[in-house]
Amino acid sequence: MKLSALQLKHYHYSHLQLESVDSEQLVGKEPSSPYWVPSANKIQTTITVGEPETQEVASQYAFVMSLQLSYQEKDFPYKFVVALDGVFVCNEKEELTDSFQHELVVNATSILYSTVREQLLTLSSRQKFGPLMLPSLDFRSLQRADSDKES
Repeated sequence: MKLSALQLKHYHYSHLQLESVDSEQLVGKEPSSPYWVPSANKIQTTITVGEPETQEVASQYAFVMSLQLSYQEKDFPYKFVVALDGVFVCNEKEELTDSFQHELVVNATSILYSTVREQLLTLSSRQKFGPLMLPSLDFRSLQRADSDKES
């Protein structure tokens, strides 16, 4: 085994909220597996990528990523809001082409998302509806938001 070129150096949560939802629509409803799994297409996701002011080592590319997730549906026993930041370095310094940056963001998002999955599973395991498991998501289709667009 060898180390991945992309390394997570640090991460921390700035917001982590999980609430059980009492709803008449949930009476008698059971999860289809041992876990409650939210609908993947209804998980709201926001990803922000930034660069540090200085790069510590010239042969590395460092960046900071923020991931925010939220979910709230009437027929699901939980709602959650999560925000976390991760610091990553890439030891294979390549020209920062769009495809290379996209690959870094996809992999970094997957790493942070897996930490959120574990936290929500741990927190929900002692909730009255039982454990919540985030589904595995494919982040390869991520698109860069156009910062010039107005809402």
